[in-house]
Amino acid sequence: MRSILLTICFFTAVTKLAAQDKGAIKGKLVDSSGKQALSLATITVFQAKDTSIITYRLSDPQGEFRVPGLPLNIPCRTVISFSGYRVVRKEFELTAAQPQLDLGTFKLIPDAQSLEEVLVTAERPPVSVKKDTIEFNATAFKTLPTALVEDLLKKLPGVDVDKDGNITVNGRTVNRILVDGKDFFGGDPKVATRNLPANIIDKVQVADDKEQLDQDPFINKAQLGQVINLKLKKSIKQGWFGKAYAGAGTDERYEAGGIINMFRDTLQVSMLGYTNNINRAGFGISDIMQTGGFQRTGVNSVAINSDGGFALNGISFGGMGQGITRSTGAGLNLNNEFGKKVTLNLQYFYGQVNNRLDQLSNTQQFFRDTIFTTRNTTRQESDEYSHRIGSNLRWKIDSFSSLRFAPQVNIKKNLSDRTQFSTSANNYESLLNESNNSQRVEGNDIGYSHSLNYSRNFRKKDRLLTIGHGFTIYNASNNQFNDITDSFYKAPTSKRTVNQLRDQDADNFRASLSVNYSEPLTKTLQLRLSGNTEYFKDEDVLTTYNKGTSGEEYDVINPDLSNGVKRKGMRGTATSSLNWKIKKLTIGTGISFQTLNIDNEFAKNPTINQRFNYLLPTLNASFKEWYFNYDVSVREPQATDLQPVVDNTNTLYQQLGNPSLVPTQSHNFNLRYNKYNTKSNMNYFIYLSGSIDRDAVIRERTVDDKGVQMTRPVNADGIWRFMASTNISKQFKFNSSWQLSLRGSFAANYNRNLVIVNSNRSEVKNWRLMPGLNGSFNLKDKLELNQRYNITWNKSLYESNAFTDLEVVTHNSSSEVIIRLPKHFVWESSIDYSYNPQTAPGVRKSNLRWNAGINYLFLKDDKGQLKLSVYDLLNQNTSVSRTTRENYIQDNQTTVLQRYFLLTFTYNIRKFGAPRTDQKFGKNGLFIF
Repeated sequence: MRSILLTICFFTAVTKLAAQDKGAIKGKLVDSSGKQALSLATITVFQAKDTSIITYRLSDPQGEFRVPGLPLNIPCRTVISFSGYRVVRKEFELTAAQPQLDLGTFKLIPDAQSLEEVLVTAERPPVSVKKDTIEFNATAFKTLPTALVEDLLKKLPGVDVDKDGNITVNGRTVNRILVDGKDFFGGDPKVATRNLPANIIDKVQVADDKEQLDQDPFINKAQLGQVINLKLKKSIKQGWFGKAYAGAGTDERYEAGGIINMFRDTLQVSMLGYTNNINRAGFGISDIMQTGGFQRTGVNSVAINSDGGFALNGISFGGMGQGITRSTGAGLNLNNEFGKKVTLNLQYFYGQVNNRLDQLSNTQQFFRDTIFTTRNTTRQESDEYSHRIGSNLRWKIDSFSSLRFAPQVNIKKNLSDRTQFSTSANNYESLLNESNNSQRVEGNDIGYSHSLNYSRNFRKKDRLLTIGHGFTIYNASNNQFNDITDSFYKAPTSKRTVNQLRDQDADNFRASLSVNYSEPLTKTLQLRLSGNTEYFKDEDVLTTYNKGTSGEEYDVINPDLSNGVKRKGMRGTATSSLNWKIKKLTIGTGISFQTLNIDNEFAKNPTINQRFNYLLPTLNASFKEWYFNYDVSVREPQATDLQPVVDNTNTLYQQLGNPSLVPTQSHNFNLRYNKYNTKSNMNYFIYLSGSIDRDAVIRERTVDDKGVQMTRPVNADGIWRFMASTNISKQFKFNSSWQLSLRGSFAANYNRNLVIVNSNRSEVKNWRLMPGLNGSFNLKDKLELNQRYNITWNKSLYESNAFTDLEVVTHNSSSEVIIRLPKHFVWESSIDYSYNPQTAPGVRKSNLRWNAGINYLFLKDDKGQLKLSVYDLLNQNTSVSRTTRENYIQDNQTTVLQRYFLLTFTYNIRKFGAPRTDQKFGKNGLFIF
């Protein structure tokens, strides 16, 4: 906390210091009639002698403006520009005697010429607004010679780039980045921001994502993403760029890789390869998204950890999870435009991940005056091999209609060996049981899916037709060998041995067709009709074998642990809604009729046929920056939860399916407020959401007197989940010498659930509060400071006295310093600290990891970089976590990478500009297009 307070004091002092001895001007802008205020006009202040920019502001909705932070005793010029109006110039000089100047009201005269034709280059405004597009003049924002587009974006007002490279503009997410109006490697934002040099950019344009709007024409503006278009300087139209790196260090640590990106007009090609054993993906998630093409062909699930590891669609790309990871991968991506109507993307990626895990886990369950404790020591080594092939075809049929087809294939193989030793006890008996469990898993997955979408606009405004088709087929086969020895010490003592093979095959099939039509009835009333039908078929077959008399082969079927379930069905939905819009208020209400027919066929149990009909209401409303939505959804249980067979791969924690499960019906709502104040450069965000479930799937548990647990899914009513979050951010980005960003956030969760253990039923109310504070400061690109801190408080209150109330508090802090020293040296340091004051005995309460490095930039344009880094300087790194669920608290401590030194050389490849027409291959390598 002391470091946080010092950071706040430092940021406050910098702000106050920068505000001293400064002046300000103010005024108001209206059109030539004097009746209409001109909002979002740009007021730029230059030094009169050399036209260098001092600062700028935008006018507010009333047309008023105030420009603070202006120097005294220096001749200045203000240039007022607004799209479609003549430019206004005004000379002035502020003094100590008159630091404030009121310029009065300006009446701007309409002019059909564009700003570029009116303004001389030296007086182009830093920011201008043209209809629904915000345009930044890149040359007005100074960056280092080695800066990338990401560094440029961090300087733009209203633009926020987080530590993972995610971009928001005025609080709205950036979905894609274009280059000169064309998709750049599928439009993934991070490929451009982390590869393109900032000094090749002329303008940065921001507008609504029209592609997202076409896919969901009824989306609320607050949820509509943004698209950034990078307009290149005229001399930069063709080129290739990338990087290659290699490093080695102590404890046999290493990393190596390369990525090359080439483009010419409409053709874009990218290749990458990497390998390392330092718990990192070979590149950031952006590189895989760009080259693997995941952004373009669909991401169904994303998992990211704090060290930069990630998994997409269940495929790990390194650095994911806990333990020590070695990862290798290679990929190819190609984008091309055929004329102005057809765009094609092709991509392939191969990844291999090896993970070694050592973990200590301590679980405490609370029953009245009894505490049941299970302690596990786990060692596991796993290998995963994955292939992904994907494509994306976009066809602009004509000015009214378009077609998009995106197929993909996933192939994955995984192998793992795991040993686990566990003990169970309670506060009355020191030892109830012991278990030695050895597992070996061989799995193979293969799947194909595609989506096909057709969209057509009509000459009549707001009339729209969209047709969508989805198809998925997936197979997973899994062989798990188990050798288990259990010892029970409660009288009468006993011992149990299990030697078995579980052969499980799962097949999933989905095919869907949807149609949406929108018809404007009047200027303020719109009718929307939609229909969707889906056929699904799931099969899960489990066969368990015991070892035969020879003791070598698993060839004796265990009928008690074998069964199969085949589930197939149809889901049909018809929806009708009306949208009413008057001024800034929009209200939409509708009703959906849904039929759900499911046939569950079991190998050894009676067939269960389920027929359901639902009327599902919807309501949404938006007013200015506010948006509200309410709907009701239905989801059927997973096929594996229906399987009436015991999963005894962990004999002390067994799982049983329930063929009587019925679908869950959820009432959902969310309320959103998002406002960016251009005058104060502040962003306000509030979000509330909740759901109330009927027939929710929860898990009931039994724990016997020997410590053996059995869990089974059941339906339950009255499951509530509510979440609220808010954050307020303030940017100071109008001064060329320094920049400051502050953000405060607060999130709260409230869940009401049901716990069933040993037939004891209890309502449990869970509260979670998460306040946080972020701050960043940049001084002339020479000094960067970043500080993050958050607390998580979790409390569970039980209605029944059969359970004990639980409370958990955790603290997390991250500090980063970057100093760019003279003569091409860059020093960087980061400290991550976490504290869990209530961990179990033998589990560490705190974890501190200090990473540092020194970089030396050399060669022309600093294309070469030599970095000496140290990971975990104090050699104290570990992974400690605490979670609460149902009636237990679980602490995990995992062995992770500890101190090592690494020396890495990186070469940045950048070549831009038009080639000679008689040259097929350039002198500087590879292809010059």
